[in-house]
Amino acid sequence: MRETFRDRLRNIVPSRYDDPDVRLFKIIIYTFVGAVLLMIIAGLTSFFVSLRGAEETMVPDVKNESLMDAMLLLQERGISTEIEVRFSADPALAGKVIAQSPPPGTLVRAGKIMDLVVSRGARIDRIGTYVGRTLVDIRAELRALFATGDQTIQIGDVSYVFNEAEAGTVIAQDPPPATDITSITKVDLVVSRGPDVERVTVPSFIGLPFELAISRLAQASIPFVFELRDAEVDEQSGLVVGQDPDPATEVAMGEFVTLTMTRPAVVPEGFVFGLYDRPLPGYTVSVDLTLEAQFPRGDREVLVAMLHPGVRFSVPYLVPENSALILSRSGQEILRSVVRAEAPVEEDEEGAAESE
Repeated sequence: MRETFRDRLRNIVPSRYDDPDVRLFKIIIYTFVGAVLLMIIAGLTSFFVSLRGAEETMVPDVKNESLMDAMLLLQERGISTEIEVRFSADPALAGKVIAQSPPPGTLVRAGKIMDLVVSRGARIDRIGTYVGRTLVDIRAELRALFATGDQTIQIGDVSYVFNEAEAGTVIAQDPPPATDITSITKVDLVVSRGPDVERVTVPSFIGLPFELAISRLAQASIPFVFELRDAEVDEQSGLVVGQDPDPATEVAMGEFVTLTMTRPAVVPEGFVFGLYDRPLPGYTVSVDLTLEAQFPRGDREVLVAMLHPGVRFSVPYLVPENSALILSRSGQEILRSVVRAEAPVEEDEEGAAESE
């Protein structure tokens, strides 16, 4: 007789007709199979849930927010933070977020770590005392203070007046010392042109190294022109050997003094000696001219800074090869040239002298 489906099912599924041992065996087998199936289903469920991942959230804009407010806002969206602190140009931003990564509007998964940059405020928060100091020293100090950060103090308008103070000395400033800085601040300075006299006595510069002669001429605001020649027998090289007008001669304020110097016999390896000679407009009032050397490694050195009537600017120099010579008027760069061994002073980029 042919076995029916019902009979087959009865042989597989436990029933009351089965022998007790057979029935117990079937129950154990089905229990084991059921447990395995439940474990497989649970594993698959966990796998697909993990694939779905954490919920995505949009990064908010927390720039200019205080650190506490920014962290609370990000925590509400399930975003963790890493903090970096640095100085900023604006003192008003102290304690606030000045940069963030990822940027606002980015979709990220909850739990993402976000980088925040928080301002420590300005490196300098008060105006210094500049009266009684030279303009050259003040510029050098500000350059050093802000060499690694944004400059919160800048020199604004510089005016010159006759005064009993030594030429080049600051006699007034605005804002006054100890003024709190709340943003990038420009300080206006009044600088002495020296006593209001029409004539000055030219001191002797003969026998001086050219660097010392330049320093004394700049301090006295006496414009000068250098001429070079080779040293003769029994003459020392690299020194001033002549001047016109002669020492102790009285000259009008602003009259040029011509100095003759001998070329250095030995120039250090890697350095270049030369004469920086540029025509300039004739200024109605003497202006603040500065010649700086920017060395190949990036640092700068002031070669000369003085009140100058223009017309001609002639200064000897000894600087490392490939240095840039930068001529500035009242703090504003007007000419730039590069020192080469083959051509001691390259033409500036415009190939011409400064225009009015």
